[in-house]
Amino acid sequence: MNSPTFQTDRSEALRRQLVNLPSGTATASVAASSTAAVAIRPQRKKRTGRIVLIAAATCLGLLGIGQTSVTVQTAHAAGILNTVAERISSFHDLQPAPGEYLLISTDGNWMGGGVNEDGQEWREMTEQRIDVYVPGDPTKEWVLDREWGAMGPIPAHEETISAHDGEFYELPWTVPFTADDIANLPRDGQALYDYFNSTYQGGSASRDENNFVRITDLLRTGLVPADLRAGLYEALALIPGVAASENQANLNGKTGIAIGRTEPLRAGERDEIIIDPDSGLIIGERTLMTYAAFGFGANEILGHTAIEYETVDAAAVPEP
Repeated sequence: MNSPTFQTDRSEALRRQLVNLPSGTATASVAASSTAAVAIRPQRKKRTGRIVLIAAATCLGLLGIGQTSVTVQTAHAAGILNTVAERISSFHDLQPAPGEYLLISTDGNWMGGGVNEDGQEWREMTEQRIDVYVPGDPTKEWVLDREWGAMGPIPAHEETISAHDGEFYELPWTVPFTADDIANLPRDGQALYDYFNSTYQGGSASRDENNFVRITDLLRTGLVPADLRAGLYEALALIPGVAASENQANLNGKTGIAIGRTEPLRAGERDEIIIDPDSGLIIGERTLMTYAAFGFGANEILGHTAIEYETVDAAAVPEP
């Protein structure tokens, strides 16, 4: 298999096809705040060796407690993910016949922002709808029917476009993977984890975050066969910091298992996928703040989606 190239400007390409969240701004703010704190920190008199040792022991103790908590969360998530993987490995996915389409519908509510005419920054939740029609006949074009909401190049703009292999924006919908790449990926969880870990090229805030993002980006396309989904969930179970919680609702209220990870270098921002435990399909996503920072409240949701799948007889008609 030809290994896809995970260039920094391409690793987030699939996310850009949907929506851009202001996580980079938050990260930059953290760096700026840290720099300022160092600059104004007052000089302290030297303490005795005993006090230094006590302080060091206290820090190590807190780090140990935090690490233990993460380890317990990861072990809990691994148990759930491995159970789901075993259950879905033989699941029969929807297969559109020639003349039919697999319709993957996403209702999204994402945080958007910008600067108004008066130079004031603004941010608000904005709704989008994204319908992707995948033809049962591979020679036919895919169709994208999209309502941009306030986030679009033109507010409230709706577009319907078509392209072979889903390359609506000059990239495959499963970027950076092609259909052949997906077919040739290993199905074993450890082998998949090793593959993603070995192809890390510096994207995201850390290697672990990047592995989580690339795996969940592929899963959320809805175009991953059941046996590969099972292996990818086994691979997620091997990533440090991954946690799971059951009975979590997507944007439309359907419940499933939330699989998420909080990246320490993103100021408490947590990304989650919500999966159907029977099929292993992603039924939604959620991004939230785990604590108050940068004007966001604790547990404030920055993004929430619902994803549904069905076969249909016809696709939306592309614009002339």
